[in-house]
Amino acid sequence: MKTLRVARDGRGCPRLESLPLPFVTPGPTATDADRELAPGAGSMSAVRQVRSAAVPPGLLEKVSGDSARRLLLVVSGTVQVIVPDMRARLGAGDVLFLDVPGPLEAPVHIRAASHCSYLEVEVEPAWLPVGTVPPSLDEGRRTAYGSPRLLRMFSDGEVAHLSPFDDLFSAPAEKTQEVNALSFVCLSPSMSSDWHTEPGTSLLVVLAGGFEVEVGGNGGRRTLRAGDVCLVEDFEGQGHKSSSDGETRFAVLALPKGHLWSRGNRAEEAVA
Repeated sequence: MKTLRVARDGRGCPRLESLPLPFVTPGPTATDADRELAPGAGSMSAVRQVRSAAVPPGLLEKVSGDSARRLLLVVSGTVQVIVPDMRARLGAGDVLFLDVPGPLEAPVHIRAASHCSYLEVEVEPAWLPVGTVPPSLDEGRRTAYGSPRLLRMFSDGEVAHLSPFDDLFSAPAEKTQEVNALSFVCLSPSMSSDWHTEPGTSLLVVLAGGFEVEVGGNGGRRTLRAGDVCLVEDFEGQGHKSSSDGETRFAVLALPKGHLWSRGNRAEEAVA
C-alpha cells in the first residue's frame, strides 16, 4: 500500500509527500497512541461526494492548482503521478491526495499507464491528512493489472448473499454520489467478528492485506484484497461474518439510502 499527497512548496512548485491517513483501529489490539490518532466525527463527515471512473491508458488530468481537494483510491491498473523531478506509480489499493489550493509554478500530470479504475472522493477543508503513514508490507496483494473483485452484499430478510457489483463502473463518469462519511480502518491480523448486520449502506475498499466475508446464502465466503470493493447492504436477518487476513487496512464510504448504485436484489443473482 502506498499513500501519497500532491502538495505545493513555498515557491508554489508541486511536490510529492507521504500521506498520513486518519485510521481507526478497533478491538483489543488498539494502543493508546492508536486511540489518540483516531479522527473525530467532524473529520469523518467532512466529505462531499464520490465518483467512480474506468479509463483507458492516457492523460487523466493536468493539475495547475486551485482544484478540489480529493482522494483517489486506485481499484485496478496503474496510475502515474508526475511532478518536476519526482514521479510515482500507484497500483491497486494505493491512495493519492490532491491538495493544491493555490496556483502552481508547474503542472502535475496524472496518467493512466494501463486501463485503470478508481474512486475519486472530494473532501471538505475540515478533512485533514493526519494520523499515520501505513507501512509498505510484503503481502499477497492483487497485482496492479489484475481484475478487481467487485461484490454486493445484501439480505433477503433471513440470510445475506453476495452478488457481482459490476455496475460500480457502469454509471456515466460525470455522475457523482453524495457521501455521508469517510473512515479508514486498520485491523490487526486474525481479527474476526461473529454474525452481525450493518446499520447503513457502505462502500468498502480494501487498501492492504485481506478481508474475508462470509454469508449464509449464495456466495458463501470470499476474500477481498487490495483494490477489491464490496457494497454492503446487509441490514436484517442472520447477517455476515468477517475476519482479517494479515495486517488489513480499508476505506469505508457511508452512503445514503437511494444511492447511485441501489437496485432491487434477488438471491438468485448471487455468486454461484
